Amino acid sequence: MHEYFLGIQGQENALNLLTEIYSKKRIPNALLFSGSEGVGKFNTAIQFLKLINQNSPKTTLNKIANLSEPYIKYIMPLPRGKGETNTDTPTSKLSQDVLDEITSLLKYKSENPYHKIKIKNANNIKINSIREINKIVSLNFDEIPYRGIIISEAHKMTVEAQNAFLKNLEEPPEGIIYILITDNPDALLTTIKSRCWEINFSPLSHKYLTSILINKYGLSEEECKTLLPFAQGSVTNAIFLKENNISDLLHKTILILRYSLAKKYFTAIKEFNNVIENDSLVSYQMILDLIISWLNDTLKVKYGLTDIGFLEYKETIEKFNKRFSKVKVDLLTNKLVEYRNAPLKNVSLNLLALNVIFELSSIEMN
Repeated sequence: MHEYFLGIQGQENALNLLTEIYSKKRIPNALLFSGSEGVGKFNTAIQFLKLINQNSPKTTLNKIANLSEPYIKYIMPLPRGKGETNTDTPTSKLSQDVLDEITSLLKYKSENPYHKIKIKNANNIKINSIREINKIVSLNFDEIPYRGIIISEAHKMTVEAQNAFLKNLEEPPEGIIYILITDNPDALLTTIKSRCWEINFSPLSHKYLTSILINKYGLSEEECKTLLPFAQGSVTNAIFLKENNISDLLHKTILILRYSLAKKYFTAIKEFNNVIENDSLVSYQMILDLIISWLNDTLKVKYGLTDIGFLEYKETIEKFNKRFSKVKVDLLTNKLVEYRNAPLKNVSLNLLALNVIFELSSIEMN
């Protein structure tokens, strides 16, 4: 493994593949980094760009790390400005406050590559942003061998943005490498995926996740122990749980389960909506993950395993197993996974929450 990758934890397979690509000097025009959010894809993209430009001056490599144009172009979801049209630049109609926020977030992202950039109403990657690529590509710039175009959350490109980007892939310019980062590659056009060299990233082990949370976010080992069972190997998930009070989220998960199983629909949907207020897709998906985790814990307890996340609610799990011993948890879990991923198809979160409650309430007692 190359020295540029030494600071990246838990992604040996991806890093070995990238090292092999570099050693053979066959750098593809486009890479697709796929895998759960918060496992090191962005960090790897930056380090790979530094690796393939390693003979450049240190000041140049620092500019790559700092996301400085024209050395690197970082594209991400942005909100639409007031009166914005597809002929405007992606930021020309945004308020100064939003522009200042973006600048601040990008600076923090360059300092902590695991930081999740969150901007209100930034739901899509606009075609305006993809058109900006042409400005970078058209520059006569030979200071470094490779300039990078990183598209974060690439699955959030609108259909027209994907079609526009496809034109860039069909005629890849020399000295430009595209790196698409996504946790949902299936949302990309097949024609885009077929032109990219896909590299898969794995969830982080508890060991590596703990190390990152301590060193990058200053969490204690005790805090990490509380988060690890529910973070699914993702720094992003762990920080979300920390920021939203994991104890409170676990309690709300139990309430949603309890009211749903008791067929108290109104109370159950009220609890669910309290969690996903402001149409928060992340909150909705996290609650579904926690419900699925709880159901998995019921199986562990049923078969005498002690390594459960909802240890504080073990008594509740035992009561469930006693009253609903015939329920096929695996089938129920598969259905809930479908509901968890359904928002990616622009389905109403409130409707999905109601469907989840109906699914849970359909379980029959012994």
